[in-house]
Amino acid sequence: MARRNGSSTLSENVTKILWADIMAGKYEPGSLLTVSELAKSFTVSVAVVREALTRLASQGLVLQNPNHGFSVKNVSEVELNNIIEARLINESKALRLSIAHGDLTWEADVIAAYHKLSQTIEYEDENEKLTIRKEWLEIHRQFHYQLIAACPNTILLDICRRLWDLSEFYRNYSVPQQSARNGLAEHKALSDAVHSRDTNRAVELFREHIQLTADIIFDNR
Repeated sequence: MARRNGSSTLSENVTKILWADIMAGKYEPGSLLTVSELAKSFTVSVAVVREALTRLASQGLVLQNPNHGFSVKNVSEVELNNIIEARLINESKALRLSIAHGDLTWEADVIAAYHKLSQTIEYEDENEKLTIRKEWLEIHRQFHYQLIAACPNTILLDICRRLWDLSEFYRNYSVPQQSARNGLAEHKALSDAVHSRDTNRAVELFREHIQLTADIIFDNR
């Protein structure tokens, strides 16, 4: 049992690292993820890596092909439009419910999440390639999750979080085209609207925020 728990913990750690690497753009969409090479890189067993990749496949970030192993999901304009549409429907509702039910502690947490985001550097230049820092990725996710954290519908929250992860994959893919975007100003406006309980304004800003992401990704395709 101890060995199994240890293996599970290793798999969870590898899953988190691979998730962050994929989100940060370390692996190109459609690129192969060779189990043996990853096992060597992480100094873990092939079974641990395979379990981690299977978890990522269940989240929709990795594809599993019986004949070709695992690969990073490809980008698709049709899928992105479906994700955006689903987010507009589900997350707009979750945001409205969160603002309606959120207490002062939730308000303070939203402000704190934005402050932390505003103090974190987003991009780094790695080998002359603009990439998103892993630390910023996690803090950015925490900010968006906090906005809807007071929504009492836990099933709706689970749907929103899964959609957000898929959307984030596409957003990070747009890094080379979006360096001039003032994302911090967008987040500040959204945080202020939520703090002032201006529900309609908050939802409007949220919708503009994710639609701009979609427009940037496919602007130069």
